[in-house]
Amino acid sequence: MVSTVGLHEMKKMEIVISGDRLSYLEEEIDQAGITGYTLIRDISGKGHGGFHGGRLIYNEQDSYVMILAVAPWEKLEKVIQSMKPLLEDNSGVMFISDTYVLRAEYYQA
Repeated sequence: MVSTVGLHEMKKMEIVISGDRLSYLEEEIDQAGITGYTLIRDISGKGHGGFHGGRLIYNEQDSYVMILAVAPWEKLEKVIQSMKPLLEDNSGVMFISDTYVLRAEYYQA
């Protein structure tokens, strides 16, 4: 069905981490050759450590951020490997799921 409407299968990565780890994650994404991502700041939610609110009075280092990126598996695999030790020692989560895009060339450059 997907091919009849012109969609192409990709992988979507969603990572929620502490704001003080953001520059590390951005560098890993760039090195993997992923050409773009969406950044959502001041994430609130509840996890193993209880509820965590959004930003506390202009302090982006203590808030949580979410990065959403879409890419072929080969590119995401590099980021996953680099995030594994970080997430083992720090709070945060990572989700990888199937997704479909209309313009595959945007994600394969």
